[in-house]
Amino acid sequence: MSSLSNVEKLFLNLLSAAIWDIPADVALFEKLDNDSWNGIVDMARRQSVNALIADKALSLPEESLPPKPLRLQFIIMINQTEALNRKMIQVLGDLSKEYQAANFPFCLLKGLSNAVNYPKPLLRNVGDLDLFLYRKGDYQKLKRYLVAQGVDIKDGHHMHYAFNKDGVYIENHRRITYFDHKKYDELFKKWEAELIEKENFTSIQIEGLTVQQLPVEMNAFFIFQHMFRHFVHLGVGFRQFCDWLLFLSKYKDEIDPVSFTRLAKSYALLYPMQVFALTAVKYLGAPENIFPFEMITDNKHADWVIADILHSGNFGFHRPGKQRPKEKFRGMWFSYKTTIGRSMKFGIISPEHSRILPFKKLINRLKIGFK
Repeated sequence: MSSLSNVEKLFLNLLSAAIWDIPADVALFEKLDNDSWNGIVDMARRQSVNALIADKALSLPEESLPPKPLRLQFIIMINQTEALNRKMIQVLGDLSKEYQAANFPFCLLKGLSNAVNYPKPLLRNVGDLDLFLYRKGDYQKLKRYLVAQGVDIKDGHHMHYAFNKDGVYIENHRRITYFDHKKYDELFKKWEAELIEKENFTSIQIEGLTVQQLPVEMNAFFIFQHMFRHFVHLGVGFRQFCDWLLFLSKYKDEIDPVSFTRLAKSYALLYPMQVFALTAVKYLGAPENIFPFEMITDNKHADWVIADILHSGNFGFHRPGKQRPKEKFRGMWFSYKTTIGRSMKFGIISPEHSRILPFKKLINRLKIGFK
C-alpha cells in the first residue's frame, strides 16, 4: 500500500473492518488530526459508503474517536441512511402488494437485495429500486397500467423506464443486464430466456418482506458484470465492489468453482474478476476462499484498479478535475472522450469489453444526436 496516501489507507482500514465486521486498527487512529478525519469523510461521501465508515469510526475507543463535531455528523449520517433504507423497504413492500394484486410478478435486482448481505444491512447507502419484469409482455403492460393510474413515467435507457413513488426512484427493467459486445449480449439473452422459462428464482427476506432475486450463480455473475460495465465506461466506487464481495462471501458454499470459472471464461470476464479479487484481498482484507475461481498473484493491474476506484468515486461521478458539461452535445463529447481514455488505459484487462466501447458509444451518440 506504499503508493496510497495516509487518508486512503485509513479509509480502507475502516471500510474493510465495516464489511467484514471486525475491529478497525485502533493504533492508526490515535490522535488523528482534523484534516485527516475530514479527508476520510470526504472519501466516504464520494464512494457512497458514508454510514459504513461513520459506524465503524464511532466504534473506536475513546482515545481514537474523531472530534466531537464530527461524531455528531457521523450519527446524523447513520440515522439518515437507516431512515432512507426503511423508507425504501416500505415502498418495496407497497409495490410488491400492488404488483401482485395486478398480476405483475418481478425479481428484485441489486440494491436492497445486496444490502441483506452486509453485517448491518441498513447502513448500505441506498440507490434505486430495480425491478425485473420477466414475464413476456409484462414490461409494457405494466407501463400502460401505471400511466392509467396517473404515474409520471420517464423513459430512460432502452433497458428500463422509471418513476418516483413516495420519494423513491423506481426502475422497471425489461432485461436483467446487457453487454456492449453483441456476441456476449446474445449469449446472455439465451441464459436470461432459460431463467424466464423455468422461473427458478430464489427468494430473500428483507425486514420480513419476501422477494424474488436471481439464482445464486447468475447473481454472483450479474453483480460483477454490472459493476465492471460501469468501471470500463466511466468508473465505479466501493459500494458496488463491496456488494459483490459480500454476496460471494455469503453464498460461497453454493457456487461451484468449476461451473463458475467456465461461465466467467465464456463471457471473457474471468481475468477481470481475478484482478478485482486480488484487489479485494490486497486492499480490503477479503478472504481468498470466497472467490469461486483461481487467484492470480500479479499485483500490477490490481494496483491500477484500486487507484482508479479511489480516484473516480461512485460511478465515476466524483473524479477530480473537469466535470461533464450540462449542455447536451458538449456533455456527450466529454463522456465519449472519457470512454476512449478508459478503453485505452484498461483495455489490457479486458480487451473484449473495453476496446469496443469507442465504436459502440460513437454509434449510440450519433443516434441520440440525430433524434
